Amino acid sequence: MPGELFAVELIEPGPAGPPVLPASVVPLPEEALASWLLRYAAPFGIAPEPLLLGDAEAALAADPDWWRNPDPLIVAAIAGATGISANVILAMSFASWCELGRDDGVPDRFARQRFISPKPLLRARHIGICPACLSDDEEPYIRRDWTLTWAACCSIHRTALVRVCPECGGKLRLRSLKSREFFTADRCGRCSAHLACVPVRLVPEAVVELQRRLIQGRVAGEIVLPELGVISWPVAVALFDALLGIVWLDTRPKSREQFFARIEKDLCCDPLGDAADSAAAITILAWMLEDWPNHMHVATATLRAVRPRRQMQRWPHLVPEVRSKIERILFSAWPDERHPQNRAWWREWIDTLPETGAELRRQAACERIPHRRARLLALADVRDGMPVEAAAEVAQIIPRTLYNWLRHGAEGGLDAALERPRWEYLTELQTKELIDWIAATPPNGPRWRCNRVANEAVRRFGVEITAHVAARLLRRYGPWPRHRPKPKRRLTVAPVYD
Repeated sequence: MPGELFAVELIEPGPAGPPVLPASVVPLPEEALASWLLRYAAPFGIAPEPLLLGDAEAALAADPDWWRNPDPLIVAAIAGATGISANVILAMSFASWCELGRDDGVPDRFARQRFISPKPLLRARHIGICPACLSDDEEPYIRRDWTLTWAACCSIHRTALVRVCPECGGKLRLRSLKSREFFTADRCGRCSAHLACVPVRLVPEAVVELQRRLIQGRVAGEIVLPELGVISWPVAVALFDALLGIVWLDTRPKSREQFFARIEKDLCCDPLGDAADSAAAITILAWMLEDWPNHMHVATATLRAVRPRRQMQRWPHLVPEVRSKIERILFSAWPDERHPQNRAWWREWIDTLPETGAELRRQAACERIPHRRARLLALADVRDGMPVEAAAEVAQIIPRTLYNWLRHGAEGGLDAALERPRWEYLTELQTKELIDWIAATPPNGPRWRCNRVANEAVRRFGVEITAHVAARLLRRYGPWPRHRPKPKRRLTVAPVYD
């Protein structure tokens, strides 16, 4: 009735917040954040970025791979719009992983393509898929670990991840989070081929174990290898690059076929072929690390690759600290790089030399004979503490020559280090006899070395000739065909990946 009074209760308004979208797409086990966002936005027909992010968050999402390590503001916006907690959203990304570089998003990180092609784009969203997992899924989705460009296999089914569509040959990749196209994880983005029916390839248990160690090490920032101990992730990546560079850089296809046949026999795996996939790369690394360092020696010999000291010249961009650790690992495992404990036995002589470096230089300034003056200057540098390699570079000689001068000095004193060796000469009759002996050698036998001729001269005539003279006699009078000297192999420098 008009005029009647009614009791009215005022309700305090609650805090205003963004409305939650009417969708119930929950994250699946081990799902990648990008996969869940694409599945969430599919029923709305809108791309995930404009659907879930405001203008401020969209500015933070300029990086195409923002979903790998999303900004806290983006996580808060997605959590508010979807009703999913921020912890669940972060668990679908790599935000909890130790931030040590961008190796996870580089295409073909450990594959052959990394070594033979120029630097690729770092934002290609390449993925691999396990057809067996997709066929078992009630609703197919992309696992987080499949988005790692160096991931090789599925640890559940022990199958190599498929990275190329068998129908169209295109590389599999996630759709852009700005794309409005309908997303299905089990279909190729180019030809819509059914990926759950793709044939699979089994991988050895050693590959599954190595990948498990790699993922655990990537999370913690350091990887545990039974053969090498605990090494940090940047050092592990550089070490793997150096080992795979032995395989792919400056090697011949026939040698690689022989090397792959050895791996297939030892690991009882399917043929590797000449494929440029991550599964082949992790298989090679698993075989090398299985019997370290013997398998590395076998790989270098089979592939006819250069020694580790020259291999390291392919990586000039390495941080000095990382380079020193890689060199310590490789050189200590290589027999030719191991030096005896008494390798610097001449050091005591040069350190206790009565003349100082300044006195040796004053003596060199007064010396009239050129070769004695050059040797005095080189010995003065070593006497002052300069490394032998650096002193040899200053003197414009190879280090071995300077080591020989030091050895002569340690054995016979300073005068022995300054004097050139005096060689005796063959007479005309002795030379003719030696030539006849060389010419009578069967031409189909093994080629002689110069030390054999030098030893024969000592045995017959008691005359010591130089290796240079012996080599000239063999080249001129030997019955073997002459070979042109091969040019020095050009060293390929690997492209830089930051």
